Amino acid sequence: MARGLDHLHTGLQKPIVHGNLKSKNVLLDRNYLPYLSDFGIHLLLNPTSGQEILEASAAEGYKAPELIKMRDASPETDIYNLGVIFLELLSGKEPINEKPTPDEDFYLPNFMRNAVLDHRISDLYHPDLLLRNNNDKGNPVTEESILKFFQLAMTCCSPSPTLRPNSRRVLMMLEEIGK
Repeated sequence: MARGLDHLHTGLQKPIVHGNLKSKNVLLDRNYLPYLSDFGIHLLLNPTSGQEILEASAAEGYKAPELIKMRDASPETDIYNLGVIFLELLSGKEPINEKPTPDEDFYLPNFMRNAVLDHRISDLYHPDLLLRNNNDKGNPVTEESILKFFQLAMTCCSPSPTLRPNSRRVLMMLEEIGK
């Protein structure tokens, strides 16, 4: 996902902002390799229709905070959405909790921030992540690598767009986590 997003942001003559990045727009092939779909659709539509797509994404939990005041998607909003997808992968939770308990936030990035503040570390990732077969060709999944991935996801979900890493930095951080 990060490689595809980096290609859209930096690998073309004219960079493309995805504008509608969410888990439903990540397709997997038979080898479970991810491919981004539906990128740049908002650019082809009239402004009203493009705004409707952004609002539909917001209803699904993928709207970056700055889009509340600003109408246009940007590379930073794509990174925010990538961070939400990372949090979904880690936690096994949906981006929006339709029925939160009184001590839960309905929005996944806020829920995860609160879990850290309240020392509910078990809420940060799905326990099955540690069950990965250690005989894999890759490195075994450890709590340390999960926590580094969580930190990356939360950095991508920073409320301030200027604090989010760009797509190239996300790739470098993922490679470092994978070592």
